[in-house]
Order: sequence, then structure tokens, then C-alpha cells
Amino acid sequence: MKGKILILLLMLVFLFASGCAEKNTGVVPDDSNTSTPEAGVAGQNENSTSGTGDDHIVRLEYYEVIRPSELDIKVGDTVSWWSGKRQGTYVLVSKEGLFPDKEMAYSVPYSYTFNDPGTYLFTVKDVPTMNVTISVS
Repeated sequence: MKGKILILLLMLVFLFASGCAEKNTGVVPDDSNTSTPEAGVAGQNENSTSGTGDDHIVRLEYYEVIRPSELDIKVGDTVSWWSGKRQGTYVLVSKEGLFPDKEMAYSVPYSYTFNDPGTYLFTVKDVPTMNVTISVS
């Protein structure tokens, strides 16, 4: 009888401990480098190509800051937007309608591969000072 209680107790401890384990959410790195391999994580590119281009990061931060505010890239490059807002979300808007408005949760990127040259403007809904211009050549 004591053995059964001990096993039951160990199973409960194991279940409790496994529920407390942290999940790796892919936290955005703090460096200001605009190119990183995490930008093209599988399953997060809705508009992906063969992956022959470079990856770039645009960060949506607090205090109406978006970094960088201008970005020059090549056709085939992928841009990933990362939200640094821990509480609440931002809504990313493509002024040219490249994709529907995207709600950006903390540390969950949205990636887009640019296949056509041009100049594209992206803003954050309800925060007109947060915008980025991406020039694709």
C-alpha cells in the first residue's frame, strides 16, 4: 500500500513539474543587427520563396519606435516584423495591401518575402508615427 502511494505521489510531482517548464518562444535578440537566421523560421513565412534571399528584421518597440525606419533590400529578401510589446499587441498595416492587417503578439514574428521591386510603406494601426519604408531593388 505504501508503494502505491509513493508512486502516485511521484507521478503528481512529475506532472506538476512538467507543467511549470518554460517553453522556448524564440525571444527576439536585443542586438541591432537587421539580419538573422531566426527571421525565416519554418511555418511563419506566409509568402515564402526558395529562401535564396537575405533575412531582415524590423522591430516594433515601445514609445512609438520602429527600427529601422528605412530598409533597402533586394528582390527575394525576407523581412520579419517582431513586436517588442509585452502587453497587448500592435497591428501591422501594409499601405500597398501586400497582406491583410496582421496583429503582432510579443515575440511572434510575421515574415514576408518581397518578390517585386518597388517602395513599400508599413505602419502600425492607430500609431501614425510608427512606420517603415522598405525599398526593394
